[in-house]
Amino acid sequence: MELTAFTATAAGPAAVRLAWATASEKSSAFFEVERSPDGTSFARIGTVAAAGISSNARHYELLDAALPAGVATAYYRLRQVDIDGTLSYSPVRVVTLAAQAGLTLYPNPATAPGATLSGAQPGTVVTVYDALGRLVTSAPADAAGTAALALPTGLPAGVYVVRAGTQALRLAVE
Repeated sequence: MELTAFTATAAGPAAVRLAWATASEKSSAFFEVERSPDGTSFARIGTVAAAGISSNARHYELLDAALPAGVATAYYRLRQVDIDGTLSYSPVRVVTLAAQAGLTLYPNPATAPGATLSGAQPGTVVTVYDALGRLVTSAPADAAGTAALALPTGLPAGVYVVRAGTQALRLAVE
């Protein structure tokens, strides 16, 4: 099997499109697409059947739409398996995602006791500021990228800014 291309491209804030091509195939069985959060330990996320025997160029594709919340960088590789069990690996491809583009804030508008932000990078400190830029509250995002924002009792109604990393959202308080 002669792999001629392997690409991994962000297809939104939480999806990656993987595409690859072969110039020819001889006794190829299947491709396993593997993902890693750190570029070291990989896990299979999908399997695509190969052509088997082909002297023509072949194109393959797989959409990884099951990324864990808050993933900013993902590493991918192909595990190419032949009918006789011989296997080889493609070069690793790195995708940087706009993970925080998927921030969600609910309920919005909010009332006491607060609101929840999801889609943040785990460990990010999420802050809430008033219209004058004064800190109202803050909370760290947990391993799932979720932060529980406790709003102080008696907080005046109005529009507040919620920041997570470089992203910001508006929070209406009633």
